[in-house]
Amino acid sequence: MNPRKAQLLAAHLSGMIGRTVCALTIAIVGGVALVALAPVVSNPVDPGAAPWWLIGVGFFLSEGFVLLARGRVSVVALSPHAATLGVALFLLDPGSLLVAQVAGMAVALVIAGIGMRSGLIRLAVAATSTAAALALFMAVGSVTELSGLIGWVAAVVAVTVATAVDIMLPRLWQPDIESTETEIVPHVTRLSLLGAIASACIALVALELIRLDRPGQMLLLLLPFASCAAAVWATTSEHRRLVNLRLLADAVRRAHEAPGRDASILELLEAPLTLVDADVAWIALLPRTGGDELQVASTAPEGTSPLRACRLQRDRAAGVHAEIERDGAREVSGDDTGDMLYTLISDLGLKRAISIPLCGEDGVNGLLIVGSRSRSTPGYRAEDLRLLETFAGNASVLVENDRLERSVTELQVLKDELRHQAYHDTLTALPNRALFSESVTDALDVNRSATPAVLFLDLDDFKTINDSLGHHAGDELLVAVAGRVRGAVRIEDLPARLGGDEFAVLARDGGKESAELIADRLVRALEAPFMIAGREMRVHASVGIAYGKPGVTSADELLRNADVAMYNAKHSGKGRHATYEPEMHLRVRHRQELVSALTLAAERNEIGVHYQPIVDLASGKMVAVEALARWDRPSHGLLLPGTFIPVAEETGLMLQIGRNVLREACSRVASWQRTFPGMENLRVNVNLAPSEITGRQLVENVVAILEETSLPADTLVLEITESGVMENPDEALATMNELRSLGISLALDDFGTGHSSLAHLRMFPIDTLKIAREFVAGLPESPVDTAFFETIVRLGGSLGLDVVAEGIECAAQASAVTSLGCGLAQGFHFGHPLAPLGLTYALNSSRHVEPTLRVA
Repeated sequence: MNPRKAQLLAAHLSGMIGRTVCALTIAIVGGVALVALAPVVSNPVDPGAAPWWLIGVGFFLSEGFVLLARGRVSVVALSPHAATLGVALFLLDPGSLLVAQVAGMAVALVIAGIGMRSGLIRLAVAATSTAAALALFMAVGSVTELSGLIGWVAAVVAVTVATAVDIMLPRLWQPDIESTETEIVPHVTRLSLLGAIASACIALVALELIRLDRPGQMLLLLLPFASCAAAVWATTSEHRRLVNLRLLADAVRRAHEAPGRDASILELLEAPLTLVDADVAWIALLPRTGGDELQVASTAPEGTSPLRACRLQRDRAAGVHAEIERDGAREVSGDDTGDMLYTLISDLGLKRAISIPLCGEDGVNGLLIVGSRSRSTPGYRAEDLRLLETFAGNASVLVENDRLERSVTELQVLKDELRHQAYHDTLTALPNRALFSESVTDALDVNRSATPAVLFLDLDDFKTINDSLGHHAGDELLVAVAGRVRGAVRIEDLPARLGGDEFAVLARDGGKESAELIADRLVRALEAPFMIAGREMRVHASVGIAYGKPGVTSADELLRNADVAMYNAKHSGKGRHATYEPEMHLRVRHRQELVSALTLAAERNEIGVHYQPIVDLASGKMVAVEALARWDRPSHGLLLPGTFIPVAEETGLMLQIGRNVLREACSRVASWQRTFPGMENLRVNVNLAPSEITGRQLVENVVAILEETSLPADTLVLEITESGVMENPDEALATMNELRSLGISLALDDFGTGHSSLAHLRMFPIDTLKIAREFVAGLPESPVDTAFFETIVRLGGSLGLDVVAEGIECAAQASAVTSLGCGLAQGFHFGHPLAPLGLTYALNSSRHVEPTLRVA
């Protein structure tokens, strides 16, 4: 025997004997403490009082419980064998007891599928330990009568001796104790001895209660039993966890210290064998690059196989690749022919195994398989799977560390790649803000004689595209825009994406003419339509230009000035460029104040609604009102839509404002319909911004508001503009058709301006044309305006559309449009836009509006 192992065995036996003596002392002291109960303890039942087969059933159940528990000390420490043996000492003679034990345990071993050799060894150990208990029990009985307290103490001592023999014999027959096992064996021995004492005592008390015909009081035994079981479970679980952590730490440490990758992998393979008492450990590492060769290593009873390149057969390789896609460890049976790993498990000779993917930060590194070749090995527990998953995580780290040992060239490539990622936008591959700022700082170096310029570019209405088509289409558009920006600059210029829809260009020798030429090219480059997500769309850009003075202007200041110039260009009409001037800061500040105030007003629903009458020219009756947004901004007075609606569109507030205006208008008109006789069919016209008609929530909002306000759908008219619809015609057309299906009418506002395409009239589901005020202003004096107006009226009539003349400001204009065949009109001649209270008063005063009578 190996001297080191012999020394370990001697130390183990010495410690076990000491603990056995300690346990016996505790049992004797406990027995003496029961002297106070002597008056109520009577003689035990005479041998032969119970049939041997009944005790055999008890041994069968006890052994079955132990086999199912599969050595879990936290479960079997309160040994059912000790309880059965303690009772059997009083109920059976020695021969019957041995027969009952051997018969009951043999049946349990056969049913559990334990092999013949292992089963015979188990029966021999059990019979020997029982014989030792009988010898001690009978020896005490030959000296004194086994009655009362003496019988109890004798039985407990005999059961403790039997448990000690049951523990010691297997260790004497298998003396090759691994150093890791010595961490657990003392703990198992101590708990088994104490558990045997506790189990025997509880069983004997139960037996006495039955004899005294007090079976109901046996329930009181549940409390001490549950307390003991809880204490055993807690201490055993914690001890086992600490031992396993120590084993894991030692295995990882040895693998780290091993010389070379092959030795490190073999050290890793040794650890799981001890952790789950397995026979074989097999590992397959995926190739670092493409290819179908795996790196395979294994350890088994017949020897170890170092890591080597291996091309597995197709079905084995398919099983490995399918297994690494799984999440976490799982148990595999060698008898399951339908499992993807069946052929590989069969090659390894395993009857039961655990499969664990090696998952690291960079993904899956490989697969670890640990298993047993014995059919009698019970199934693995959930704690085994968790333990091996923890081990696999540490193994993955070691594998990753090994794979990071690259050549100097590979490391340099990686370094360059990381630097590129840190200084470039991942979506467009353009330089990002960090690199651009550094480049601007370099360009402003005092040693340079050239005057650098920064061009700041921002897409107009990009948020509308994101909201209508989704972020995927928005990203596709940004990539396309980046390509055009890159193509519009010179080789020496630096284009960059600063974030979102913001781009910039650094012209290092940016004289005024050069910078403006670049800005012109950028604006023109984006005028051509884009094909995004299978749709044609147009976008425009606003460009701001700022010039720097080396040694005077900082990079942040230059970028900020270009940003201010860009906002000035956007405010001036979009699709253009502007050069920074100091007074622009004041305008930008005013705009920022406007945005902040508008945001707060939208949150507080402070955007009000005024109403302008639309009259029937033939009858003079008011048949509709147009809802117009008005903002009563503190200290600024009443603001018209042209002041704040464009800002609301740019900042994404239009959807919220439009929803509030629609709800207020529908609610108010529904109230007038119910209140004033003759106004039951009063219609309300509500304007839609471009972002609303292409938004995904418009139809849902309209349906909800109609239900909330009880406004009939056929009295709601939504006004759109051609330019707004053409930003995304397909999405707008789909929304318009859904609105029409609800019974809502659609009006084309400002007809005659914008695109004014007859094809759009044929394509769009329009009910009403509203002729722009530009064609009314010259009536009746201008023959050209008269001809245009009459043509539009006839066109509308031929298409079955209602026609409304906008901007009627005098009686002459009203008469002119009436004579030209127009049926509806609105304007200051019939009434200024009124607040709800004002229009309510007008409705209350007069329910008909004469063409020559002004409401206000």
